[in-house]
Order: sequence, then structure tokens, then C-alpha cells
Amino acid sequence: MKVFIKFLKHLLIIGSIGYFVIYPILHHLDEINPLTKELSDFRFTDIYFGQFKQKEIDNDIVLVDIGYKNNSTTREELTNFLNSIKPYKPKVIALDVDFKYDPQVPDTINYNLIQALNAENLVMYYNLKKVDDLWLKDASEIPIDYSKIKQGYTNCLVEKDTFGVLRFFQPFVNQRSDTLKHFSIVIAEKFGISIDPSLKENKKVMINFGYKYNNPRKLSDTTNLKAMNNKIIIIGLFTKVSGQPFYNDDLHYTSSNKHYLGKSFPNMYGGEVLATIISNIKANSFIEYKKNLSFILNICLSFLVYFLLLYMKTYFYTLYGSIEILTKFFLVMFFIFLSIYFVGYKNIYIDFTMVGIISFFAVEFIGPIDHFIKIIENKLTKIQQIKK
Repeated sequence: MKVFIKFLKHLLIIGSIGYFVIYPILHHLDEINPLTKELSDFRFTDIYFGQFKQKEIDNDIVLVDIGYKNNSTTREELTNFLNSIKPYKPKVIALDVDFKYDPQVPDTINYNLIQALNAENLVMYYNLKKVDDLWLKDASEIPIDYSKIKQGYTNCLVEKDTFGVLRFFQPFVNQRSDTLKHFSIVIAEKFGISIDPSLKENKKVMINFGYKYNNPRKLSDTTNLKAMNNKIIIIGLFTKVSGQPFYNDDLHYTSSNKHYLGKSFPNMYGGEVLATIISNIKANSFIEYKKNLSFILNICLSFLVYFLLLYMKTYFYTLYGSIEILTKFFLVMFFIFLSIYFVGYKNIYIDFTMVGIISFFAVEFIGPIDHFIKIIENKLTKIQQIKK
């Protein structure tokens, strides 16, 4: 009973200090410091995707790199590529490219491109922009006949901000009588894949970054096109040097980044993320996201860990002092491996990052809080004695 009362006293102090002191300070720092935004988005499961997960090659998807050239050259090369590949009948050609109006591009180049885009197996993207609670399509600006071309949006719609790690995407957007589809959904349907009904119900689906692809081929390379028969061709920006993205456009931090803390550079182009989502749809291998269960388990385990540490410090003070560092290391490693176990072996996202962090700091703060409580109790005892 004494330990339980002591535990309640600790909770009262932690709650008071946390709510009135620590939370306002951290909230203020979060608003002004980009580093805190990045670190706050770290999860133990990132260690699994970045370090342990053995990626599977998806040979159904071919990446074609447009490089970074002027609009005239890019559009001419794209036109030649599309015309060259038609006889070899790829199942889907997905253009992760937009065509903004450029007065320096001759009309003949745009005309030839538009003619090449007139194909039944072609899929193009657009961005969603919200105006007055209404999603509007921001598509390419050259006069393409979109009635003949399938389209999908590329926004993930669930990223918190530019500092966030991309883990989720929203497959469908229901707007009035219209249902908008993510680019990956449209491509998968075009490829002949049946869409899991659960994707139509969930607004937030977690991506399994367990796939990789053969090295991208250049847009100007029109050799061995026969190998693209019945494939999904994704045309976009994929240029890399020493395995790292070379350009800054359309880059994302993802949970497969090997540098999960202090990331120096985003690790995946948007086209790679698109390919990964398509592979998820094909294999129905999305990570099952247990948001409420994860939150409840983190809260319950945080209380349990703190109570056990407090009990240990109260009744085994000498032992606690000698193994304090080991205790901290063991607890953090235990919750890291527990997170990895659920995502790696059960395909379920239950991340114990919060309880792991609490366990790390709880070891340090139990002593000072215990001392602070004793000071308050002594003060209150003296006041009562004076009154008597």
C-alpha cells in the first residue's frame, strides 16, 4: 500500500510539472526548431525498415529516369520513347511527370508529345489542391485530351508537414458524388489487380517499404524494349549517385532511410514511393496500423515501467544504483525489439517508441522526483507542527 501511495504522489508531481512546465517549453521549441520536428517523428520501426528488412525485388515494375534536362529535350525524348515502346505492349505506362506551359518549347514538340500520349495503357497524375473545402485537380497545362487518359492524384494527404517521415497514404478521396483515386490505385487497376475493399474504407494506410527495383534505365535508351512487355513502366525522376538521390526535386524522407536519426538527406524519389505502394497493392502487404491499441499499450506499459522502477529504487536502493545504466539500456532495447517483432513478424504497426523514451528518462528522474516529494512532505509536516 505504501508503494502504491508513493506511486500516486509521483504521478501527481509528473503530471503537474509535465503539463504546466515541460509541455509548454517543448511545444514552443517544436514551433521554432526544425530539428525537434524531425526527431519527434522518429519511430523504433524505422530501425527495422532501414537496417533489418531484406527487400524483395519486384520485377513487374520498370523505372525509367527522365533525368534533368530542358523541357524541349525531355519532351522530345519522351515522345520517342513512347512511340518506340508501343509495339512491345507494356501493360501500364505511368507518367510521374507534368507538362507545364513553356513558351520556349516549340508547338511542334508539344503536338508530337500529345499524339504520343494518346494510348490506352497510359496513366498520368495530378496534384490535389484544397480551395474552400473542395479538392481541385492541378494537372498538366498543355492541351491533353484527358477524357482518353486515366488519372490519379499523387498527394499522400496524411503527411503532417515538410519535416514528416512518409509512412502513410490515403488511397481514395470521396468528394460529393465523385471518388478520386490515388495514382497507385489507378495504375494497379490498369494492371489488372483487384483492389482490397479495406483500402476503400481506410483514410490512412501504412506503406510497407520492403521492396526494391532494378536500376532505372535512361529515357533516351530505346534498346531491349521487348523486356517491357506486360510490365508497369514508371517514367519519372530517378537519378542517383552512389545510391543516393542526386536532385532535390520530389524527394521524401521514408521509414526505410538508413539514417533514421539526424537524416542528412531524403532517401526516396516520389516515383520510388509510388512503385512501393503499387507493390504493396499487388501483394496486399500493407502494414496493419493499430493506432488505438498502440496508444493504449504505450500508456499502460509506461505506467508499469515507472511503477517497477520506483518499486526497485524503494526496496533495492543499492542494487538500483549499481545497475541504473544497464536498466536503462535493457528497457530501451527491449522496446526496440518488441516494435521490430510486431512489424517484422506480425506485419502490425505497434510502435513502442513513446514507452521506450519514457523508460530511458524515468531511470534518471525517479531519484530527483522522490527527493522533491520528501522536501514537500517535510515542509508540510513542519507547517502542521507550527499550527499545533
